[in-house]
Amino acid sequence: MSDKKRVLLVSEAHYLASGFGTYSKQILRRLHDTGKYEIAEFASYGKASAVHDTDWLFYANMLDNDSPCPELDEYNRNSVHQFGAWRFDRVCLDFKPDVVLCYRDPWMDMWIKDSPLRPYFHWVWMPTVDSAPQRQEWINGFSECDALFAYSEFGAKVMKEQGKKKVNVIGCASPGIDPSVYVPVPDKREHRKRLGIDPDCFIVGTVMRNQKRKLFFELMKSFRLFLDAAPPEIANKSYLYLHTSYPEPQGWDLPDGIMQNGLGGKVLMTYLCRNCKKLSCQPFNDAMTWCPHCNGLSAVCPTVSFGVTIEDLVGIYNLFDLYAQYAICEGFGMPQVEAAACGIPVAATNYSAMEDVIHHTKGFPIPVKKFFRELETNAERAYPNNEAMANTILEFFQSTATERLKKSMEARAGAVSRYDWDDTAKQWENYIDSYTPVGKQGAWDSAPVFPSIPEAKPDNFSNHNEFIEWIFSDLMKEPQKIHKEEGVKLVRDLNFGAQISFGSLNPIDQQKIFDLYKSRAVNKLQTERVRCGLLPITNPPFIAEAYNRKRKENG
Repeated sequence: MSDKKRVLLVSEAHYLASGFGTYSKQILRRLHDTGKYEIAEFASYGKASAVHDTDWLFYANMLDNDSPCPELDEYNRNSVHQFGAWRFDRVCLDFKPDVVLCYRDPWMDMWIKDSPLRPYFHWVWMPTVDSAPQRQEWINGFSECDALFAYSEFGAKVMKEQGKKKVNVIGCASPGIDPSVYVPVPDKREHRKRLGIDPDCFIVGTVMRNQKRKLFFELMKSFRLFLDAAPPEIANKSYLYLHTSYPEPQGWDLPDGIMQNGLGGKVLMTYLCRNCKKLSCQPFNDAMTWCPHCNGLSAVCPTVSFGVTIEDLVGIYNLFDLYAQYAICEGFGMPQVEAAACGIPVAATNYSAMEDVIHHTKGFPIPVKKFFRELETNAERAYPNNEAMANTILEFFQSTATERLKKSMEARAGAVSRYDWDDTAKQWENYIDSYTPVGKQGAWDSAPVFPSIPEAKPDNFSNHNEFIEWIFSDLMKEPQKIHKEEGVKLVRDLNFGAQISFGSLNPIDQQKIFDLYKSRAVNKLQTERVRCGLLPITNPPFIAEAYNRKRKENG
């Protein structure tokens, strides 16, 4: 084994076109290219068959074959297994990381804190923080981390204010853009002509997933208000461009929004042909329309699994005059930055990560009309002021071409200077190079600890407090958890007689808690025996695949 620090990134998969996939690709490549580390990726949505000749070890979490088998049954047994919980310990036992990095939503990575191998690695997490307050259990989970990055200045502020001294927020490692890819087109008029768009029109555009928190209906209302207030010479040549999916399960009914707001013929959409795979930009015409390239009734709205190329996406951004990010919250919102890098000024809800992007790209902050508490997350969400958005659009289109060009140049300069992948990777690199291990972190050859595990629950507890103290002190050997959220909640649940979880009640008693924590203690003991070489270990196929698919010259 080399003396290089061993860095494990828990990702979705670097080859995926998702935001999380792009982040891992950009960070892993740069960390690898420093030559300073042994790198491994544990891809929760990755399959071994999807990669070949990787420059780092690639541990796949998903099964290549979906045929019924014991492994598939195990994978489906718990919802957190899709995020990697069922294979993480096995990956750690093989790779023996000094530091584990992750960068996803709280519910996707919170299980890492409960790994029996947690004492042996340094843990750095960049959770998405899209609003305030965060669930208290999330803040408590963040406190289990050695260090926290944030996606945005807003996210860092929320974690610091709510977590106080319990959380170690060390800075921002915001996603970046490639300034050589996301660029303004040399001639917007010719670009529009090529895609069949009137070169003299005004376009407000957005690139958002069709989901609840993206305010498509409110954006349409705002655009209607703008059209009603604008002089005819502006209103008649103004359009709203929606690059999104339709239909979408639990997404917005776009035709209904267009009809209710009188926007027939005023909404442009991206369509992608299922046959010839070419894109077209057309007035909205339901979920499927005619492809102008092959004349087939086969053009549909793009989706995550059937999407446009980055080159085409850059072309779509460059159709816009003004970009709108209209949402109740954002963990980050990459399209804002991508649009700004293409020289498109951004107008967005002045809340969560959106407020930071607006600030850095000198965009248009749309004030919040009202906040509301969301049931699902218990967080404050924001409704932007539609009248203010309409006025922003009108004022922008009434400004001179020179003034609009100045805003375009400011947007591009702000995006390129603040959101740079090299700077992002450097944040992680600097921390990896400077952190101080705590306790047994990195000491995978530490002396074994083999606690005894009782077969049955003692019956001599006078109250539930004593029982929970025994669970953590004697059974789990984790006394530090007695007075933390986990221990406090267990006492509360026992006193109440039921576990309260997201509004549902599940009966609970001491025996059920003992059975649960005994199984955890047994797993902890077995994992410790494997770590120390006292139990034989058989490499499952996914471990062998990680080595088989790494470039042999690097092995």
